[in-house]
Amino acid sequence: MVRRLVLFLEMHQPRRLRNAVLDKLCGLRGSEVDESVISSTIFNDEVNREVLNRVSEKSYIPTLELMRQLGNEGFRAAISMSGSLIEQLMMWKPDVIELLRGLVKSGIVELIAEPYHHSLASFISGDLFIDELRQHVEVNKSLFGKVPITFENTEFLYRNDWGELMEKAGASVVLTEGVDWVLGWRSPTYVYGAPNSRVRLLLRHYRLSDDIGFRFSNRSWDQWPLTADKYMAWIRATPGDFVLIGLDFETFGEHHWRESGIFNFLEWLPKEARRSDVSFIHPSTLVNEDPVDYIDIPSIISWADVEKDDSAWQGNELQRIALNHVASLRELMSAYGLEKIWRHLLTSDHYYYMSMKHGPSGEVHSYFNPYDSALTAFKTIEDVAIGLPCALANMTISRGGMYKNRSSIMRK
Repeated sequence: MVRRLVLFLEMHQPRRLRNAVLDKLCGLRGSEVDESVISSTIFNDEVNREVLNRVSEKSYIPTLELMRQLGNEGFRAAISMSGSLIEQLMMWKPDVIELLRGLVKSGIVELIAEPYHHSLASFISGDLFIDELRQHVEVNKSLFGKVPITFENTEFLYRNDWGELMEKAGASVVLTEGVDWVLGWRSPTYVYGAPNSRVRLLLRHYRLSDDIGFRFSNRSWDQWPLTADKYMAWIRATPGDFVLIGLDFETFGEHHWRESGIFNFLEWLPKEARRSDVSFIHPSTLVNEDPVDYIDIPSIISWADVEKDDSAWQGNELQRIALNHVASLRELMSAYGLEKIWRHLLTSDHYYYMSMKHGPSGEVHSYFNPYDSALTAFKTIEDVAIGLPCALANMTISRGGMYKNRSSIMRK
């Protein structure tokens, strides 16, 4: 029976896009086109700041402060904070960074590496994926003085070859989803190996994770209310060596409001863990354990939706068209010193908003979607993808650059 618990929390906020920016981009005079103007035109930083302030006050700050208190009771957690969120926090809420820095220094929190922009870089190229991972490692080293050895791909996306690339970027441990059709008769509660790399695979127990992430506030759930003692009894009774619980950090205070009792639940978890003889551990502590088996994952898995594949971001034609269009702009954007902006356009959220799923998965997409439809989400990023070459054409024409007319740069 399980006596070790790994708690992983994902901290991420996208840099959201403005609506209807095509005419604004094409209307920019050549002298106006630079990184600062482009950024202020396409990114809705008024909304981004508003959301960040709200989530920080409701979730990030109270949860991190509670974790600091719980450290003396044996509480431990693994956290990945996306580079997109780090940049926004540095601008508008640096106190959240300071709170996390203290938790890392005290050993309560272990940092996890991921693609810097919480992006779909692994869909574009291996080199880009590795570079995104290494950028995130570097920002963790710079801000927190730690070099992560545990990695995840965005939203726990995984495939055999991506595991190899993560190993090249410095991973010794990789977190991904415990997908039923991958595991077969096996359980996610053991350390597994990968067929073509030396990384240790730790698989999320999605049922126990979703009991907190999705069902905690559901009064029609036959197990409501979920209390810490009940939950820890479930953990302890689970066969295996450990349980990996993976949640969005915003589960605490944002997805489940304080009034739901979610903070009381978290406060009591280490107390009940002690009573159940369960210890909180960091994922890196499992790095030297021998795998019980090797897991072959030739096709994409993730922690998203009931399908647990890549369909949350590439499940319909709009999503595929948009990502291909944005990917095609890399050379052009890089030539004009705008690759940083381009990488923000690969953030997974932009494509998640275009989902047309129904049922339980569709309900989750609707909850997170700021747009009234998938088509609106598609038009929002397409306006940017069409408008950026238009703005760069204006600059080139006005400065007599390498391109003789607008049509030639549009073809780039």
